[in-house]
Amino acid sequence: MKPLDELDMKIIDLLRKDGRSSYRSIASKVGISNVAVRDRINKLIREGYIKGFFTLVDSTMIGKGVSVLFDITTNPNDLQGVASEIYKSEHVTRIYEKAGSSQLIVHALFKDLAEMQSFIEDKLYKTRGITHVFSSLILKRHKYDPSLSV
Repeated sequence: MKPLDELDMKIIDLLRKDGRSSYRSIASKVGISNVAVRDRINKLIREGYIKGFFTLVDSTMIGKGVSVLFDITTNPNDLQGVASEIYKSEHVTRIYEKAGSSQLIVHALFKDLAEMQSFIEDKLYKTRGITHVFSSLILKRHKYDPSLSV
């Protein structure tokens, strides 16, 4: 990918702050026409700089107030299969593969501790290739920027 010019970076910054910004609003802030903004945004999407637009929902407001990080260790040959199997769960919001003692970090949301326990016992403990599961209950979020993908 080629580096973005200053105008494209300004457009991305504005969209990161408010993904619902109109072409007109962005155009007035960066000094180009609505059509030019539309064309640049479409190019940024086409080239993969912008992965999509979404609605940020407060999970506690929809009954998913238990937020948990799982450190999961697998047999090396089973890593991709484990990630694929865990991916299917409606509770899982993110899966990261990492270096270190555990290979996967999984974030999941639950309505209560009983639902979390059921996920651990019925999903994680029964998934072939998982050798260790360590869970950490998230008490408070101090920073969260969903506009940048890791």
